[in-house]
Amino acid sequence: MSSKRLVIVGGGISGLAAAYYAEKQFPEMNITLLEAEGRLGGKVATYRDEGLTIERGPDSYVARKHVLTDLIEEIGLGEQLVRNNTSQAYILDARGLHPIPKGAVMGIPTDLELFAETSLLTEEEKAEVTERLLHPAPDLTIPETDIPLGEYLRPRLGDALVEKLIEPLLSGIYAGDIDRMSTFATYPQFVANEQKAGSLFEGMRLMRPLDQQQGPTLKATGQFLSLATGLESLVERLEEVLERTEIRLETPLRSIEREEDGRYRLETDHGPEYADDILLTIPHRQVVSLLPDATLPGLANLSTHSTATVTLIFDKETALPIDGTGFIVNRRAPYSITACTAIDQKWNHAAPNHTVLRAFIGRPGKDALVRESDEMIERVVLEDLENICGRPLQPERVVISRLLDGLPAYTVGHAQRIQEVREIVASHYPHIHLAGLAYDGVGLPDCVAGVKATLEQMALQQPEPCKES
Repeated sequence: MSSKRLVIVGGGISGLAAAYYAEKQFPEMNITLLEAEGRLGGKVATYRDEGLTIERGPDSYVARKHVLTDLIEEIGLGEQLVRNNTSQAYILDARGLHPIPKGAVMGIPTDLELFAETSLLTEEEKAEVTERLLHPAPDLTIPETDIPLGEYLRPRLGDALVEKLIEPLLSGIYAGDIDRMSTFATYPQFVANEQKAGSLFEGMRLMRPLDQQQGPTLKATGQFLSLATGLESLVERLEEVLERTEIRLETPLRSIEREEDGRYRLETDHGPEYADDILLTIPHRQVVSLLPDATLPGLANLSTHSTATVTLIFDKETALPIDGTGFIVNRRAPYSITACTAIDQKWNHAAPNHTVLRAFIGRPGKDALVRESDEMIERVVLEDLENICGRPLQPERVVISRLLDGLPAYTVGHAQRIQEVREIVASHYPHIHLAGLAYDGVGLPDCVAGVKATLEQMALQQPEPCKES
């Protein structure tokens, strides 16, 4: 009897991690990975030139999400792990730059003495936040069903803190409007820690980094991890360590048909492929078109928006009036950029001989600029940064990277809809599985954790091998 075959569609971090774990979990299975483009990695890409190591996609991941660190160490890249520097970051509003309050965890104060020093809120607004944190309203209850994140946070923190600090910090990560964003699918730790500690304030204090919990005598450590050789080296190493996976680049998938024997026929530009199991890690709209027999409103109606990064590279002697790692822009501030990172300040390895700013553009519902020409994008971003810095800027080089319709919005009910999507696919297309950005989280660790969980579920569906009598 011939070995079964798994075809993984999509060669981004989800597809590559899936191939790596599948080789371990299914030692007898043939594995093929199909990628439509001419390179692996998807959204993960690193600009390397003249000592520069600058990410064109995600630049790091949250250190507390150990699943990706475990993978990096397993494949021999552990020595390349680096933490971000812990300099000051800011919120930019119409009045100017304001330091993000020290002691805040995801924007929520955990040290009220430090919070009292912030210039971001008025004295009256700070007093309201303190009162709400220390004396929660007696009618506040832990939500049992999903609600908008704004609806969860506003009664606990007040509108001022949500609008001026938390919305800029959190909405950008999940590409959404805080008043439509799913609490359960984006920040379930808020609810879990409130339930555990009895209040949101005490719950967030449990989430403080160790250096904040033990006081100022312990040196602060960065909460994000990256690779000194660039995150693209994760892609390169995964490709190197795959032993049994056949990788086919420039092989877009056009259709999927089920054969009479239960296997699947996958039509590609280079002829048909056959599979017993399929793992789709491609964008959700492609999934909808490839599975016409399954009605999937949970995916068809999943909105996305586009973003771009604009990296401005200056000579090392160019001093910029931003004393810290960067800033996030309040959505009501009069700028097109949504955030800006001082790369050479945030990461020691990235630009040792240059000064580098990395600006972001593209908000939900306001991402038309991303589709404009490079010249237009550069002009708009430079105009914003010159107004913020108060003087002309002359970068040596500008590197623009776009992510078109790439960030899905996790609105209220997302987790339930995704569960329904998977159930519908399983009933119409047995042994076809889904993983990637649209389902279980948008960070790199979320993608890795998602494929691990999917493969474990897939293992449960495999028939037991026949035992010799």
